[in-house]
Amino acid sequence: MAFHSRKLSFTTPILVSFAGILFSFLLIAVFITLTQINDFLENYHEINHKFTHNLAVNYTESILRENDYILARAATFFSVDDRLEETINRDPEGGLQLLMQLQTLMPAVSSISLADTQGHYLRAPEVSATDANQRFDVRRSPWYVVQAEASTFNRYTRVYMDKFTHHPTVTVYKPVITAGGRLKGSLAFHLDLASMGYTLRHMAPPTQGEFFIVERDGRVVLHPNTGALFKRYVSDTLMEKMTSGEGHIYDPESREWYYYYSFTNPDWFVIYRVSDATLNNLTRHATTMVIWGFALAAIVIVLFGLYLRHTSRTVLMNIIQAIKTGKVNRVPRLEAMLSKAIESSKAREQAYARQATHDALTGCKNRRAFDSDIAALMNDHQPFILALVDVDNFKFINDTWGHLTGDIVLRHVAHEGLKIFHPHNVALYRYGGEEFAVIFTASQMNEASPLLEAWRQRVAARSWREKGLQVTFSAGYGEWQFEPLENLLSSVDEALYTAKRQGKNRILSVIPR
Repeated sequence: MAFHSRKLSFTTPILVSFAGILFSFLLIAVFITLTQINDFLENYHEINHKFTHNLAVNYTESILRENDYILARAATFFSVDDRLEETINRDPEGGLQLLMQLQTLMPAVSSISLADTQGHYLRAPEVSATDANQRFDVRRSPWYVVQAEASTFNRYTRVYMDKFTHHPTVTVYKPVITAGGRLKGSLAFHLDLASMGYTLRHMAPPTQGEFFIVERDGRVVLHPNTGALFKRYVSDTLMEKMTSGEGHIYDPESREWYYYYSFTNPDWFVIYRVSDATLNNLTRHATTMVIWGFALAAIVIVLFGLYLRHTSRTVLMNIIQAIKTGKVNRVPRLEAMLSKAIESSKAREQAYARQATHDALTGCKNRRAFDSDIAALMNDHQPFILALVDVDNFKFINDTWGHLTGDIVLRHVAHEGLKIFHPHNVALYRYGGEEFAVIFTASQMNEASPLLEAWRQRVAARSWREKGLQVTFSAGYGEWQFEPLENLLSSVDEALYTAKRQGKNRILSVIPR
């Protein structure tokens, strides 16, 4: 009678071992899948945060800063001597021409108003001489200043109904005050919110969602769809939860995520709204591949277990046969091979890092990288030269040849700069819109002027496919004298706009004070 000992069986230990391996693998797969779902969700939150931040800093803030700068300079101009009195009362025709010249510098401004303390005013473009317009009392306007305050900040009105256009609008204004502290009047820029919103249509969000800008009360002031202007898009409850400078909150009622960035002046919020279903679909799509990968790996483990069971029995039979025959020339050798491939996520991390510090359109470093690099230099008290560069007549290029051509112009202007600066290890940044920034560290400061000039000449000499297209830029630069960053940016910006006023296509340095 044949007797079989279980101690000599290969089958049971192998099956138990692979069952334990498979069970452990399934537990690890479940844990990793849940962790991946959370990681993917956090990644999408981070990406949406960056989009909201860039929309606020690179678009909205750049427009507001430009208007604020021109408004402050214009208010200073009218505060000198009797310029305001002459513009409004003595020579209104010449004053109207002056305001129209000022208005052409700001595509985001639809009209300009200038008023004195007696209620006389001048508006450009000129309003029609109807009875209603003749009876209009400018002193009842929300932008009219009755009592001046010593403040360097401009002021923004809430949304109100314009008496002339009969459309809701927002106005940025500033009192005209002499050096002696006497209030002479008010200067106001009425924003063209519709045209500002059109530019948002060219923004490409990373995920499907809706982005817009609201006031503190939740009413829309900027939106790609002009029909949504001044409608209440965010409830008071959600607005009260937006307490930090930027962040995100979840609305369980609408099942939507709100990513926001807040300004203090004006009291606006840049909001990017994404439905929870959209994020879940994106996360589900990403984790589905992971789950299928784990399922395939489990099948492979089972197949290898069955193969090892079969091979072990075959090896045992071969050993027994070798013992019986005494032939050891082909002694079988049992080899156990375990292979596990783990693909590194380094490439993805590098892609995210580049997305966070580089501008996708131009290939330059972005505003976030600029803020980080210049803060590091200032914290280490390292001398450097800062240059700000602005493409001349860029709005005219967009309006004439289209925004696609405008993007091509920005890409080629940046490419010319990168070719010049890269061999010298000089960093080029897209500062916002059509504006670039260049930082020359201590070892590069002597090369700042020739390198900038070489870039300017290269861009000016470039030929374009579009008939009649000529691209140039103006620039200002200055050395950091250990003053606050705001003062450095202001002086370099002033040199830039001086170059613009002197005819463009030139580079000016900051005049040492």
